[in-house]
Amino acid sequence: MNQLDFTGKGTEYFKIWIVNILLTIITLGLYLPWAKVRTRRYFHANTHLDQNSFDYHATGKQLFISYIISVVLLAIYVTLSRSNPILSAVFAGVLVIASPWIIWRSIKFKLGMISYRNVRFGFNGKLSGSYLSFLAYPIGLILGFALVIGILVTLFQSILGGLLPILITLIVISAYPAFFALLNKVTNNYVINDASFGQSNFSTKLKFKPFFFIILKGVGLGLFITIGALAALSLLAYLIIGPEQLTSLPGQVMNMEQSAQPSGFILASIGLIYPLFLVVGVYIASYLKTYNRAYIFSNTRFDETATLHSSMNINELFRIYITNILLMIVTLGLAYPWAKIRSYRYLTETIAINAPNGFAGYVSQTNNEGAIGEELGEAFDIGGIGF
Repeated sequence: MNQLDFTGKGTEYFKIWIVNILLTIITLGLYLPWAKVRTRRYFHANTHLDQNSFDYHATGKQLFISYIISVVLLAIYVTLSRSNPILSAVFAGVLVIASPWIIWRSIKFKLGMISYRNVRFGFNGKLSGSYLSFLAYPIGLILGFALVIGILVTLFQSILGGLLPILITLIVISAYPAFFALLNKVTNNYVINDASFGQSNFSTKLKFKPFFFIILKGVGLGLFITIGALAALSLLAYLIIGPEQLTSLPGQVMNMEQSAQPSGFILASIGLIYPLFLVVGVYIASYLKTYNRAYIFSNTRFDETATLHSSMNINELFRIYITNILLMIVTLGLAYPWAKIRSYRYLTETIAINAPNGFAGYVSQTNNEGAIGEELGEAFDIGGIGF
């Protein structure tokens, strides 16, 4: 079992990060493609497997033209959204239709630019598979769900009356885990089964049920923690201010909309509730990331014999995320390089690969993909597919 190792340091990355920011500002954003390349090369070069590092081969020049196109398209979208809502909606619709192509190109470029021992990664997925996974499937699920809701309203409106909205709400809540579990299954199967290292392929057979229960447990855990924390806060309020003041709190909250001065307890409660939701959200994100990755890795094979293993721990990942947030707040963002290094190191060093046949003998394939899909994906926040 070979574990990945990361040797990057916060002080080293800080120098790269601060220079990237300064040059991006001085050039009015034109340096950003080169900044991305410098950052990715640093992280890949410091990521090691079996005493050999990974390499990132893209150049700033490759990213620049597509970056300009993405900036122009983004500017058009922002301008239309402020001046002509109808044209803005049409433009957004075109982007939605184009999004599977953008994601497809982005995946091909990103994987094709990474190598290990001079052997390139790659992606051989078809464009039709991208449209099926990232557009047809989600739209089909949404339309099917809307059809079910419409049938329920038609059949049971006269019977249930005022209870119908409650029933629909329960259905929506229960459908949330199923919807994202199905999307996780379809998109991960598409990306992993068409990914390659040299001329050898990755393979997996992910199923709906594990994803569903991971999300269901995550949502349930979040609700349990939130309800428990709110109950503890309510008990504390009861002990501090008494039942009479506690029952008057809703009225004080309503009066805040009329510029009335809220009590100190109201302000303290608000100051506690927002951090509470943040902490719960970070913990659930840690839970979902840990268990999703563990399931995907345990069911992924490479070249028929090599297997992946994740040793990531929920509580440790949560601790890193929370302390990173605190560091960012205390330093007004200057601790970002150290926060990124800490997160990347933990996510990387909890990956292990069992390759009985070793890593020698793999033959690389050439990659001529352009970068336009990646830049468009990042500009419109639709290219965040990670592998």
